[in-house]
Amino acid sequence: MLLQINEKLTSSFAMFNLGFRPFFLLAGWSAVVLMSLWALMYTNTLHLNNYYGFIDWHSHEMLFGYASAVIAGFLLTAVRNWTGVQTITKTPLAILALVWLLARILPFTPVPGMLIALVDISFFLLLALAIAHPIIKAKQWHNIIMVVIISTFMLADILVQLQHLGITTGTLILGNTLTLYSILMIIQVLTGRVMPFFTRVVVPGTQVVERPLLEKVLLYTLVLLGLADLFVLNGLIIALLAAVMLVAHFMRVMPWFSKPVLNIPILWVLYAGYLWLIIGFAMKLLVGLELVTNNLAIHAWTVGVIGITTYGMMARVSLGHTGREMVPPKFAVWGFYLLFIAALLRVFMPLIAMSQYVLWIEISITLWVVAFVLFSLAYTPILSAPRVDGQEG
Repeated sequence: MLLQINEKLTSSFAMFNLGFRPFFLLAGWSAVVLMSLWALMYTNTLHLNNYYGFIDWHSHEMLFGYASAVIAGFLLTAVRNWTGVQTITKTPLAILALVWLLARILPFTPVPGMLIALVDISFFLLLALAIAHPIIKAKQWHNIIMVVIISTFMLADILVQLQHLGITTGTLILGNTLTLYSILMIIQVLTGRVMPFFTRVVVPGTQVVERPLLEKVLLYTLVLLGLADLFVLNGLIIALLAAVMLVAHFMRVMPWFSKPVLNIPILWVLYAGYLWLIIGFAMKLLVGLELVTNNLAIHAWTVGVIGITTYGMMARVSLGHTGREMVPPKFAVWGFYLLFIAALLRVFMPLIAMSQYVLWIEISITLWVVAFVLFSLAYTPILSAPRVDGQEG
């Protein structure tokens, strides 16, 4: 039933006309709320008991909460374009968004942990079904990787929930690590598909050459690096794999980039996110050599790659799929800068002045929150209103 309802998209309230609308809105405001709560709890200003605990709640909500909302919104929109088959809208889409929202709220209530776990896991099951249906109907088997990745999210969430329920020990870190690499995989695949196209559209003369061998190197090496990280293999192996990823990504992105990109905010923000992808692998190389802590590499990927790339993608997709010109609101552009500075402070300042570690975290959180407040204020009217060109979506 969830996948079959296809109500006519005629209402002036367009929030549930297509997947990106509710999930980008939820992602934007949750980035504000979740990080604000984390700041208050981190500084002992606020004490909130929850099912996950203090530290684990933060990592879970940013990976399984914020990031999953952005990915859901993007895939429910992109899969429709790839396949030509309508993804869920209206009531089914509202139900899926409600499941996601309940998974954020229930940990702060006295309901049984098993219910919290089932609701959280069910979101990924429903999302996998929602994107699998059009892909299978269109027989686009090359896109089934997206279903596999969302299924991996579900497996990772099961590992996390098993430990919180007291059934296992040591599976929480496995689940979080698996999820982080799954997100990096999605970003790696999607940037390879959309960034050359986006660049060619606005920068005339951009040459895009398909390099399937390089893409295979990136795919398999990321899988191997993820496995090495999951099973805590020798640091030199991790360093070697990270070095391969560092060089391969640099080779991949350089032909796309040209100086005019820097004059186009909606485009350079994606390259800024890609820069942090490369920085993350450089940090992971140093982690393997035991020169920096793994925490810094993780935040290069979470704040830098995930934060900036998802922000930029939401800013662009929200304009394109509501029929608007590709010029982001000024508020959102300010957010691009603030988020980049937040990543710099979170990753590099602890290396320079470790004694002020808490200060760098607090400033970084503040910049993140302000950036997403600006995004949410600018895009809430866009996401809730019908397309300006009168088309569906």
